[in-house]
Amino acid sequence: MDVLEPHSLPLGHSIPHKDDHAISVSLPSWEKVVQYMKGEKSVVDKLQSDYPRFYEHQYVQELHESVLRRVRAPEYMRCAIFPSEAGMRRCSQYLRRNTNIAFPLQQMCFKATLGDISTTTWARFYAVLYPMEYTKQVREVWAFTGDGISSRHAEFCVQRFALMESTSKFPALTTSAMATVVGQIPIPQWGESDSDVKAKIKTQIAKLVTSHKPGYDAVKPQDVLLYPNGMSAIGAVARSLVPTNISSEAVVFGWPYGSTPKAVRESGYGSFTFYSHGTRDELEQLESSLSAGRSIACLFCEIPSNPLCATPDLHRIRRLADQYHFAVVCDDTIGTFVNVDVLPYADAIITSLTKMFSGACNVMGGSVVLNNRSPLYESLWSRLQESHGDHVFPMDASVLYRNCLDFPTRVQTANSNALAVVKFLQMQDIISHVNYPTTVATKNLYDIYRRPNGGYGYLLSLVFKNPEHAIWLYDSIDLCKGPSCGTNFTLVLPYSQVSHAFELDWAESQGVSKHIVRISVGLEEKSILISKLQQALQAVRAPGCALPTATLSAHFH
Repeated sequence: MDVLEPHSLPLGHSIPHKDDHAISVSLPSWEKVVQYMKGEKSVVDKLQSDYPRFYEHQYVQELHESVLRRVRAPEYMRCAIFPSEAGMRRCSQYLRRNTNIAFPLQQMCFKATLGDISTTTWARFYAVLYPMEYTKQVREVWAFTGDGISSRHAEFCVQRFALMESTSKFPALTTSAMATVVGQIPIPQWGESDSDVKAKIKTQIAKLVTSHKPGYDAVKPQDVLLYPNGMSAIGAVARSLVPTNISSEAVVFGWPYGSTPKAVRESGYGSFTFYSHGTRDELEQLESSLSAGRSIACLFCEIPSNPLCATPDLHRIRRLADQYHFAVVCDDTIGTFVNVDVLPYADAIITSLTKMFSGACNVMGGSVVLNNRSPLYESLWSRLQESHGDHVFPMDASVLYRNCLDFPTRVQTANSNALAVVKFLQMQDIISHVNYPTTVATKNLYDIYRRPNGGYGYLLSLVFKNPEHAIWLYDSIDLCKGPSCGTNFTLVLPYSQVSHAFELDWAESQGVSKHIVRISVGLEEKSILISKLQQALQAVRAPGCALPTATLSAHFH
């Protein structure tokens, strides 16, 4: 288990530094975060990496350019690349619904017909060509579906691209392989068989997610499904719950990670409702409407929520689900399998394995666990099996498995560190409030779902009394700063400025401050973390630190 030394990195450095497959990037100042979200060239050109759903990794870019050259695409065309045909089709459908594109989208499949079994199995991908004016929409669907190809898979395909032919209903996009012999193609060093590694990951998850409550049998590995990332898992479950013959509604209850409502909304439901606060009053509104005849297909929630750390009343939600026949889907990414026991209340549990399960910040992954005692188990299992394909690239699976072996120990360390950080921050008079499962109004609910030896997790957020102080803390703190969370090292982010950059006023109206600072606490020594925070707070309190009003306005808008 490698833990970065806790310090800030220069703009654009990959996090972890010098890792070809790093999934975070250093954004060391608030101003650079704002410029990053605006796509300003001065920042974007310095990025050595980024969160994979937000950009094209260098290997994905190489594959992208190889495709355009092979089919001799005009200069105004771009392409998006997916490991599955279904992902490609979802991208095309989204473009048709959300743009005025006037001609059929050009889709193609690339696959190798020469080479060893690993090459013929995994040197395969799907691409959609589109005019570059629709890049914004493609980036949207790439972000909220998680359907894009992974960096390791793209690297594998780049190395074998000469062996690949393309097929398409458009004759101009049908091409032959450029090489007829395997030549010097590198042999992948995967070690154990791909199926064995994935079976071990599923066994590990099944063991950890099993409920400690009396009467619950151990979860079976076959009730665990693996996905390339958490968003692709959310999308798969959301689509599987859309009724086939009636109008339907999906509900997201409580403030979740920013991409979740988009993924659920775009899954094919007739309507969508967002109960953004996740309160008792909102549950009563939902119950009242259900008793009056309203019908919903599913309810998605998080435990605890990101970044406000609130916990939903899963007992009451479960009772409503049983009475009114809808599915409960719970995302326990922030809570983790180790800390919370939610299986008795959920029909399906979704987890981003990218976060604490991996911890190393160098691989993506997602999982779905089905509750075999759920009344919806048979139908949900059947529909997920119909749509599920093995799109987790073997090298991603190998890295994920190596990373997860000490997962329970890391969770306990992060629990302890985060609790210490929260107690320290609560003593600071310039901080308005700290969001953590122990400090928010739903602490009693979290404790109900906390395992006997579980803690309160690694994630917290804070709001200053003076918005300027949020900027000064972020700029001053000598810790890694960038997107993602659940990393083995502490990672800080001005959350709303990234997740709600284009809807800041709306997010704040729903209780998520424009200047909220999220801290994902890592495995460093407590004393070091507290010292880093103390130094940053001293800088905030230093005379002359106030920003001009015009500068502050620019930061928040």
